[in-house]
Amino acid sequence: MFGIGYGWAHVGDHASALDQDTGRFSGSAFPARSAEHFIEATYQYQVAPWWQLQPDFQYVINPGGGIQNPQHTSQTVGLRTTIML
Repeated sequence: MFGIGYGWAHVGDHASALDQDTGRFSGSAFPARSAEHFIEATYQYQVAPWWQLQPDFQYVINPGGGIQNPQHTSQTVGLRTTIML
């Protein structure tokens, strides 16, 4: 089984306004969050009648709504396994 997905998360107006006010009152450049998007692909593989593996790959566009964070990656890889006894 193969799946592909797309998602969009909009940062609320109040949070964006807070970012703008923070920049205005601190006197320094401060980015305002806006939105982020993600693309996901997954595949479920039946290894045996009792065992399934499902790798998953996600790529986030504009992570954190546009605020750069060097600790945050925009690519995620995961693996899920199901064993039926």
